[in-house]
Amino acid sequence: MKVKRLKMNSFRGISDLTLEFDTDEPTVFIGINGVGKSSILECLAILLSWLTKRIQTPNSNGRSFNEDDIKKGCKETHNEITISINDWEVVWSLTKVSKGRSKDTSSNLGELKRVVDRIHSELEANSYAALPLAVYYPTNRAVLDIPLKIRTKHSFEQITAYDEILTGGQIDFRRFFEWFRDREDLENELRLNNTNEYRDRELKAVRYAIANLLDGWSNLRVRRSPLRMTVNKEGDELIVNQLSDGEKCLLALAGDLARRLAIANPNPDCNPLEGSGVVLIDEIELHLHPKWQRAIIPNLKKTFPNCQFIITTHSPQVISDLKWVHLLRSTSEGIAIDRVPSFGKDSNRILETLMGTPERPQQIRESLRELFRLIDNGELGEARQFRQELAHRMGEEDPEFVRADWLIQRKEILTK
Repeated sequence: MKVKRLKMNSFRGISDLTLEFDTDEPTVFIGINGVGKSSILECLAILLSWLTKRIQTPNSNGRSFNEDDIKKGCKETHNEITISINDWEVVWSLTKVSKGRSKDTSSNLGELKRVVDRIHSELEANSYAALPLAVYYPTNRAVLDIPLKIRTKHSFEQITAYDEILTGGQIDFRRFFEWFRDREDLENELRLNNTNEYRDRELKAVRYAIANLLDGWSNLRVRRSPLRMTVNKEGDELIVNQLSDGEKCLLALAGDLARRLAIANPNPDCNPLEGSGVVLIDEIELHLHPKWQRAIIPNLKKTFPNCQFIITTHSPQVISDLKWVHLLRSTSEGIAIDRVPSFGKDSNRILETLMGTPERPQQIRESLRELFRLIDNGELGEARQFRQELAHRMGEEDPEFVRADWLIQRKEILTK
C-alpha cells in the first residue's frame, strides 16, 4: 500500500492544497512552525484510520475531523486521499461541517468498502495473506518507562498490528515491550524443549531492525533476575532504562515498526521487514544527535525497503541526504508547496536557502562586516584590535579570522 495523493480543503490553516506523493522515495516536508507540516500528517492519519479500523471491524468508523479542524471563516472541511494497493487505485473522502450549517460536499466511502471487502476475502482464503500497514509516530512519542511486569494479558494475533496505530495521541510503547517479553518467553521454551538453535521469526525481525538502525547495537533481551530489559551497545550490556531519550526513542520506533510488520506479514517464507506500509513520522530528528539525524532516513529505507515514509523535519542534517524536499511556505493566496533539490548541500547553505535562517546571528554578521570595513579603509590598527575582541568572543578557530589576518598582512605589505 502506498499513498499517491492527498487533497486538503479548508483544513486548519490550509485553504486548498493538493499533494502528490513519491511512492519510491521518502516524502519530506520542511517549513517554518505553523505552516502546516504536522497538519498534513494528521490529515493523512485520520483518513487512513478508516481503512485500518474497518479491516479490524467491518462497518466501524475511523477517526473523524472535528470543528477545530475547519479553517477559520469556512463552514466545512473536505479532504480526499488516493492510495494504491495491489495495483488497485482507491479514493475516499471525509467531510466535517460546522454545527447548524448545510454541507456543500459529502463524505464518499464507497471505494473504501470495496477494498476492505477484498482484503477480508483474501484473509479468509489465505492464512498467510499480508495486511496493509499504516502507522503514525507524532512528536509526543517519548518512551516514559519499560513495563516488564505483565498485568493485563493482550492478544497478539495478526489484526493487532493495527492496535493504537493512527490515534494521533501519545504513542504508548508499552505494548511493544509486553509483546517482546511474551514472544521471548515462547522462544526460550521452544529452545529448551526442541533445539538451542531456534529463533522466533518475529523477534528475529525486531533484533535485525534495531541492529540495522542503531550501529553497534545488538542482542535486545529480557533478563529475569532481576527483571530488566537489556541491549548490547558497542560491546557493553546496558539496561534500556539507562539509555538516553534519543536512544530509547529510536529503539522503540524501530522495534514497534518491525513488530507491526512481523505481525502483519505472517508468511514464514518471507522477510517481514520487506512488508509494505505507510509510515508517518513527525519531526523525525526528535532527541537525536546530528550524526544520527544524518543517517536516520537512509537507515530506515535500508531496514524497511518497501515502506513509504512521509516525514516532517526542521533538521538540516536530515535534509542533506535527500534528493528532494517539499518546502511549505505561506503566501497571500494561502499555503504553497515547492519541490526543491537538497542532496549534498551543507548545513549552512540549507539554513540560508531552504530555511531562510542566516548561518550566523545578526550581531555577529554586523561585527564581521565592520571588521572587513576597517581593513578595506586601511585602519589596520583598529582592525587588529577589533579582531582580537571578536576572537575572544567567538574563538580563534573561525575561518573568517584567517581571511582577516591574510588581508591585514597583504595591506601592510602593499603600504610599505
